[in-house]
Amino acid sequence: MKAQTVKDYLAVHTWVGILCGLVLYVAFYAGAFSMLEAEITRWTQPPAPASSAISNDGDALAKAFLDANPGIKGRVRLRWPGADNAQPALAHMVRGEDPVWWQLGTDGQLLRMDSMPRDDDTSGNFVDYLHRKGGLPIPLEVAEPLIGLVSLAYALALVSGVVVLLPSLVKDLFYLRLGANLKRMWLDVHNLLGVASLPFHLVIALSAAVFGLHDMVYLAQDKFIYQDGLRPTVARDSIAPPKVVRTDWLPPSEIRHRVQQQVPDFRPLALDYVMQPTGTVAVVGGSDERNFQRASRYGLAFVNLGNGEIYDRNYLPGASGAVSTALLSSLFSLHFGSYGGDTVRVLYLLLGLSGALLFYTGNLLWIETRTKRARRPQDGGAMERPRHVRIVSALTQGVCLGCAAALPATLVLAHWFAPRLADLNVLHQSVFYAVFAACITWAIWRGTERAARSLLWFTALCNALVPLAVALSPGPDGVLLGATCMVLALFFGWLAWRQR
Repeated sequence: MKAQTVKDYLAVHTWVGILCGLVLYVAFYAGAFSMLEAEITRWTQPPAPASSAISNDGDALAKAFLDANPGIKGRVRLRWPGADNAQPALAHMVRGEDPVWWQLGTDGQLLRMDSMPRDDDTSGNFVDYLHRKGGLPIPLEVAEPLIGLVSLAYALALVSGVVVLLPSLVKDLFYLRLGANLKRMWLDVHNLLGVASLPFHLVIALSAAVFGLHDMVYLAQDKFIYQDGLRPTVARDSIAPPKVVRTDWLPPSEIRHRVQQQVPDFRPLALDYVMQPTGTVAVVGGSDERNFQRASRYGLAFVNLGNGEIYDRNYLPGASGAVSTALLSSLFSLHFGSYGGDTVRVLYLLLGLSGALLFYTGNLLWIETRTKRARRPQDGGAMERPRHVRIVSALTQGVCLGCAAALPATLVLAHWFAPRLADLNVLHQSVFYAVFAACITWAIWRGTERAARSLLWFTALCNALVPLAVALSPGPDGVLLGATCMVLALFFGWLAWRQR
């Protein structure tokens, strides 16, 4: 390979990494914690204990609501009791409006749950949104296309990095030179992390680009490919739902039982009645971690309300459907790690943290290279870094340590104060971004060298608060989160001790 070719690819790899690295660091760090999304939600917002006076199968609740609203439009969702909710609950959902939740009172009458938290008002969802926005304090619908473009650049950085490494791949890949030469050490770590987890990073980059830019892709298809438009084409090619009159509908518990008989590994979580002008479509949402799933943590089964038969398996985990559906299901599952159970979740947690370290070490390489250029041997090694190097150095330290400190800090406060707050998302937004901004400001004001030790100790302390809170309120929820934060607290504490 020509030396100029390697040099060109190195320039592409370096500048794409510097421009996108800090956003990707936050996305990967929060993405690692998002593997514990359900556990985080249960730890910060434990479900209320089930009441014996409320029907636990949801049949009475669904019947009472549908009888009281015979001409209702929109979507009616019955959430069966599970790990996240001890009591059945029913929501009426209309596009553009907040869902209205109902439960059955002790007197058999419908009881509106004004304090029922929204699906997006949970600690686990905050972590997921932080991951999807890359830490950018802007609305999700604005951030996602930006993250999609960053993901395309990230894929470009991966390809260019492999090209740069090719000439020395065999000689240097597993050779970790941990010595006084900082640039050599970080380069070895960076190359090993990048090559060892390259398939994972390629999948994440391409799937994140699809998720972030899918609205643009669908809009282009709607305008330029499908003569009648995308939505009418999809509706025309979909399996028509069977028409069943209201009096012949099976109760929800029987539908759940029959779905489980047809798909034993599928665990139903909710039943949606989608009220359409042509009839009602019944969709059972559930999970099956043995197979690839259509969404982040669930799949869908379209069910005949009259006999409980699954008539459309395109979105059912493990079912063989259309090629496009199988491709999308694969992208979802490979991105979210929603297959293989806890083993894959822990593996993705480790891969997410190592991915964050990959971007951190990339920035360190850039900083160290330009620091060496600024050294003046005639002055005994004294140096004056250029302003842009000082700024990137401070931002690298402030953003990386700020994210690592702010995330556990906001989760601990949510664990302590969630029962007393009407809007948990306000706590998460204010605490996370306040700590995050404070760490960045401190790193810029004090300078990288003087701010390093205090920020590392602060980050170790914030992480140590999580296992302390888990120990003070023992239970199954929070154990994996506490263990993860304990390891991170020890790691950052060790780095702070090394800063002496």
